[in-house]
Formats: sequence, C-alpha cells, structure tokens
Amino acid sequence: MRKERENRRKRLTIGIDVGGTNTDGVLYDTEERRIISSEKIPTNHADYRDSIEAALGRLLRTADSEEIISLNISTTLSTNALLEGKGAPVALVLIGYEDFPHIKDEILRTVSPAALLSVRGGHNGWGKEREPLDREALARFAREEAGGYFAVSSLYSPRNPLHEMEAAGIIRAAGCAGITCGHEMARSKLNSVKRTVTAFLNSSLMEVTERLIQGVEFCAASHGLRCPVMFLRSDSSLVCGQWCARFPLETVFSGPAASMRGAMLLGGVREEDAVVADMGGTSTDIGVVKGGKAVYSKEGASIGSYRTMIPSLEIHSIALGGDSAVKLGKGGELTVGPERVRPYCRTSEGEECGYTPSDALSALGAAAIGSGGRSLRASNEYGGRLGVSAVEFARLVRGEVSKRLSEALHGSGEESRRICVGAPVASFACGADCSVPEEAAIASAVGAASSSLSLSCTVSILHSFFDGNFYAFLPAGQIRGTDFESVYSRSRAALEKYLIEQAAQMGFLEAAAEISEEREYIGKERSLLSLASVALNGKAIVHGA
Repeated sequence: MRKERENRRKRLTIGIDVGGTNTDGVLYDTEERRIISSEKIPTNHADYRDSIEAALGRLLRTADSEEIISLNISTTLSTNALLEGKGAPVALVLIGYEDFPHIKDEILRTVSPAALLSVRGGHNGWGKEREPLDREALARFAREEAGGYFAVSSLYSPRNPLHEMEAAGIIRAAGCAGITCGHEMARSKLNSVKRTVTAFLNSSLMEVTERLIQGVEFCAASHGLRCPVMFLRSDSSLVCGQWCARFPLETVFSGPAASMRGAMLLGGVREEDAVVADMGGTSTDIGVVKGGKAVYSKEGASIGSYRTMIPSLEIHSIALGGDSAVKLGKGGELTVGPERVRPYCRTSEGEECGYTPSDALSALGAAAIGSGGRSLRASNEYGGRLGVSAVEFARLVRGEVSKRLSEALHGSGEESRRICVGAPVASFACGADCSVPEEAAIASAVGAASSSLSLSCTVSILHSFFDGNFYAFLPAGQIRGTDFESVYSRSRAALEKYLIEQAAQMGFLEAAAEISEEREYIGKERSLLSLASVALNGKAIVHGA
C-alpha cells in the first residue's frame, strides 16, 4: 500500500495560467494524462499572486500537497510589462560598434537606455579581437551606474563572447541588480540589433519577474508544496524559477504557448496537421501544427515593435476576444475591437463599461456571465439604434464574431483540422467550421500542467579557405584547428556538455543530449577540401517527461 501511495505521488502536476480576464488552474495526472480537477477565477491585475493563491488553494482541496511533483505557471506578466512600458531602467554597454554607427543608431531607435556607454573592443566574424577592450571606461561607467540593471552587447559576441564576459565581471564587481549579455540570449545566432534589444529587454524585466517568482514560491510554501515551481517559456517548455529570474524575457508568449500545447492534448492531435485558435478576453491567438508538431517562428518572438531572439511558437494574434469593444458607426456598421472594455455583465450600475461579445452571449442566455439583465438592457439600447430587438442585436454581434473567427482560421490557407479553445470560444465556433474539445475553456492551464523540457542549440563549424583552419563557434567560446576530426569531436562533446548543464540549470537533472548534423559543400565534390560548414543541431531530452 505504501508503495502504491509513493507511485501516485510521482504523477500529479498543477498548471496555472494567469490570463487577462481569468486565472485558470488544473490538477493533472501526467501518467494517465487526465484532468483531475480544474478552477477558473477572475484575474487580480493589481496582484497576480492573489489569483495564483486562490487557484492553488482550491485545487489542493482534491489532492495531498505531497502528491504534487511540479507547479507550472504560465503568465502574461512579461508581455504586459513591455507593452505598458513598466520595465525597469537599464544601462546599456555597447562594445565595438563605434565603427558601425548605422547599427548603433538602429539599436538606439529601438530601445531607450537609462545610461549609455559605447567603447572600443569587439571581435570579427571569425572570433578574432578587433581592438582591445577599454576596461577603464567600463569600470568608471559601472561605478556611476552601480546598483542598477545592465545589458552588454559586443560586436560578434556569438563568435567570441570574451569581451562581454569581461565587461560583465567588471560590472558585477562594482555592484548591480542584474545583468544580461547578448551572447547568452543569442545561442550562437548572429544579428547585432536583435541580440542587443533582446538583452536589453531581458534586463528590464528582471525586477518585476523576481517579485512574481517570490510571490509564487511563497504561495507554494504556504500550502506545504515541496515540489519545483516551474515557469513556461514562449516555446511551451518549462524552466525553474532561478532560470526564469535570469532570463525572464523567455516567458513573453508563455500563455499562447500553453494554450497551443493544451489544445493539441485536448484535441487528440498526434501526427496530423491542424490550426489552433485560442480566444481570450482581449485577443485570439492562432498557431499552426504540422505533422503533430507546433510550428516555430524562424525569426524569434516579436512583442509590439520589438524583434527578439527568443525561441517562440509561430503565433498570429488578432484583436478579437470576449471583452472586445462593440461599436456602431454613423451608418450603422458594426465593428468588434480592437479596444478592450469591461462588459456590462461584469460591472455594476455607474461603473465605466462598454458593450462586448460577452454581453451578447449573456443577453442570449448562451453563457452564464455575470448580470444577464444589464447585458439585455444594453442590447436593447444598441439594437434600438439599428431598429432591431435586443435579441436580434445580440445575434448580430455573435454572428460577426463567428465570421471573423472563421476568416482568421481559414486565412492560414491550411486545409487541415481546426481546433478552437478558450473560455468564450464555444459560443462563437459554431459558425467557424472547427471543433471545440471538452475542457476547451481551460486549455492554457492544461498546457502548463503537461509541459516539459525543450532546449536546443546549434553550433556552426566553418571552414576558412584563407588559413585552412576549421572554426567552431560555441555558445560560450570557440574551438579552432586544422584537424577537422579533432575540432568536430571536441565541438560535439562541448555541445552535449552545454545542453546537459543548461538543462540542469532549468531544473532537469536527468537530461540527455541528442545531436544531428548538416554538412554543406562547395561544388558537387564531397570531400574535406570542399567542406564549407557543418551545423551541429543539439537538443536536450528528458525521457518519460
């Protein structure tokens, strides 16, 4: 009997998704792949911890805290902080960009540092030092801005991160609240502007994310949970709180990523193609599945006007949700969104609000959302302007939302299965030619509860036909030599070590590395002399996760 209890304690996870309107929670059996219980409560935007605490407390009514192996959180906190300009001030250090003013100008058109230092240094495309690093200027700047947040970007740092690492050491010695180096976020990929912007935004989110992590961990401890507290990244993988605090920008699209994963699980998507739409209060996020796997963005996550190097699912968002503002033009034309307002059904008399698709459903009795009476009166008022009844107006709004949802789903051009999830979507999907799985309203929390590790990295080995050397560019250094087999084997071992170490920092101590390769030759001959490059594609795997 005791052994049976111990086995059971290795199966349960809790997934909590903090959305714009609601906070959803799921108690999930990972072995049997089933939902044990779920909760949906209004999100407290003034204190996300309060929403998480409420969801957690209710879920633990049906489980012993010792049975929980992981508490997984997905949240829009990072996205909202960036879009609302609530990130912390960041001091920016640019190394080696003095001879490239066009790159420097583009960086400064994108971000606004609290303080800026531009110094000599950096490397070339082969990882060789262009100029010595100005350590004295760095030390002065670090002392002047001590105690704040920093971002450091050096020219060609993915090919050689030495100057960024030295600068970070000088800044830490002077004292700082947090620091991000460009090479840490790039994972061997080149693009000076994206790399710098990514590092800058990451540092700006450290303060607000640290508060969230501390709050969640406090909630977990207060309920007697001794399991890891994990956070969802934008690629739907999990990382521990320590990793999330270091790289908070990686959580920007954790909500949509969770809903994609949850929709695929609830919809039984295995090896087929599918289009997934997740409708929330503010927007509808649409993703594509190919051969049973979600499609990833080649360009990295985009947040507003920011373009980053953060790994992310390919998500297309439209301003259509349950709380989108419904408006009537002078000619009686009906529009939905893009603004969001508080629905009549969720407010009291005298509070500021507006008509929404949620009000249409409430007036029709199609969903139990707050006060149906207030929605019905508002429907009557709006309908009167068009010369139709309250019910007819509500049906017009419902039809317009269904039409737009259908257009968005078919706009991908994919002749594949269509799956809709999200709290309000069931009432609008009837005219959108798609299926709505059971428990669709809590898909994001299901996705959070069922997520695991996903970590990949590519190492490029380039053949220099000028000096005969092979150069391997690793995430934290480089290997070079004339003996290809030696460079190749050392690079492969270094990549495997890097992936396993990174997985351990993410909270996965029993990960293995899986490495594939792609070779590129000059001309038709396949020989060492014509070998141009080798790409080692590494992936960390947790078997049974």
